[in-house]
Amino acid sequence: MPNFINKIFANQDSPKVTSEWRNHTNEARVKLILRELAKDKLYEKFGVLKAESSGQVILKIEQTIPANERGILLLNLEKKLKKNIDSGITLWLEPIGDKSKLRNLRGISFKEI
Repeated sequence: MPNFINKIFANQDSPKVTSEWRNHTNEARVKLILRELAKDKLYEKFGVLKAESSGQVILKIEQTIPANERGILLLNLEKKLKKNIDSGITLWLEPIGDKSKLRNLRGISFKEI
């Protein structure tokens, strides 16, 4: 039997950040996140680009993590940050350009001599 999202959950509002989170400066919010990252060796590959007052935290990965590991790692990290810092935090990962040399050849134009 397929899994479906319960309609009750679909209509719920996302958790909002607390005023305590919003009142911190970006630098203070980044320090809070970095402190949590430092507690677990699993997250040593992550850095924080931004921690916005809206609760959106933008992370960067310092090393390549396979896609099959990255998703679960990010979900677990978000759960940890929601529990230990603020329930309104949402994690985002910095977009990285395509690293494939072959795919990057698309769109190249050559000068006529």
